[in-house]
Amino acid sequence: MDTERLFLAIALPENVRSCLVKRMRVVNARAVKVRWVPAENIHVTLKFFGDTPAGQKAVIENTMERVVARVQPFDLAIAGVKIVRRGRRPQMVWATVTDSDGELRRLHGRTERLLEQGGFAREWRPLSPHITLARVRDGIAPWEQQMLDDWAEAQRDLAPVPFRVEDVVLMQSELKPSGAEYTVVRRFELQEK
Repeated sequence: MDTERLFLAIALPENVRSCLVKRMRVVNARAVKVRWVPAENIHVTLKFFGDTPAGQKAVIENTMERVVARVQPFDLAIAGVKIVRRGRRPQMVWATVTDSDGELRRLHGRTERLLEQGGFAREWRPLSPHITLARVRDGIAPWEQQMLDDWAEAQRDLAPVPFRVEDVVLMQSELKPSGAEYTVVRRFELQEK
């Protein structure tokens, strides 16, 4: 059976991705056990489907047409950086996303509810809006860990980076030895009232 590895995302405007890349560049070259996400792959995940049969892709597309028909464009902001840990070991580096008006949570809730009606399992974890900037490999040296911690701490004082959400994107992810490669399958424009 043919499947595609799919997910729904909020794509970031070029200026926001550039800002994040500039911030990452400060620590990027020196941290050997940290695999940074390429600029073109930086996004906010709304829902991950994984390997999806072709017939289910049509259900996702039809459902998302219904979802966005009742959602207006809204604003989010990148507010800082967080090191996600498993125990004491860093596992990922996230940029935190603030949803001060709750619009992202409403979009997420509507998406989950309507997709569940279409036969998809609801995500059991609460939404934690973020942008994955890097994944930390096993065996990170203490000096690399300290460098990451210092860098993340320095990001706290930087001004938030606001951006407007105008669409939701259905993405295909192809896993390759060099890392995931993403392709836009379809854009779903949020509706102005």
